[in-house]
Amino acid sequence: MCSSDLTTVAPITSIVANIAAGTATVIEGIVPEGTNSHTYEPPPSVAAALSEADVILINGLVLEEPTKELALANKKESAVICELGTAVLPESEYIFDFSFPKEGGKPNPHLWTNPSMAEAYAAKVRDVLSAADPSNAGIYAANYAAFAIKIDELDAALREASGSLEPSARQLLTYHDAYAYFAREYDWTVIGAI
Repeated sequence: MCSSDLTTVAPITSIVANIAAGTATVIEGIVPEGTNSHTYEPPPSVAAALSEADVILINGLVLEEPTKELALANKKESAVICELGTAVLPESEYIFDFSFPKEGGKPNPHLWTNPSMAEAYAAKVRDVLSAADPSNAGIYAANYAAFAIKIDELDAALREASGSLEPSARQLLTYHDAYAYFAREYDWTVIGAI
């Protein structure tokens, strides 16, 4: 079976591509590289792609609402929309910060910078793709297992590297306010984004 899966931002597209590798699944990212996903307004042409997709994988956590609304309005009846971040992170663990204040109602949506959450995304992708395409469930499971090994190795390396610094020295000044969940996992402090 050949299915058509749409994703939004590049990190999600990458995770899905890893899990779907070796199948006939066609994966297409909606948000162009280098585009601010927080402000991206999908053009009308995206509606046609959404109407053909079998699975639509978005981050959730209020990151890509215009795309979600367009998907809900145009998807075929059998299509599945999965909000990965919303599915894997309980609301009690949402992070609100200087760029995503609680009163704004939008939590920091950048879960994938924390390797364990990227692994949780991958597990959810495996499950969603397996449900939509059971004939390839074994491939999705094997790809997830291989991906999880890489993620676990990255996690171990990050813990070792972080542990080599005194906690007071673990400060991040980043180009984008995307490392809140990474910082919480590895005991870093985000001091700002430029």
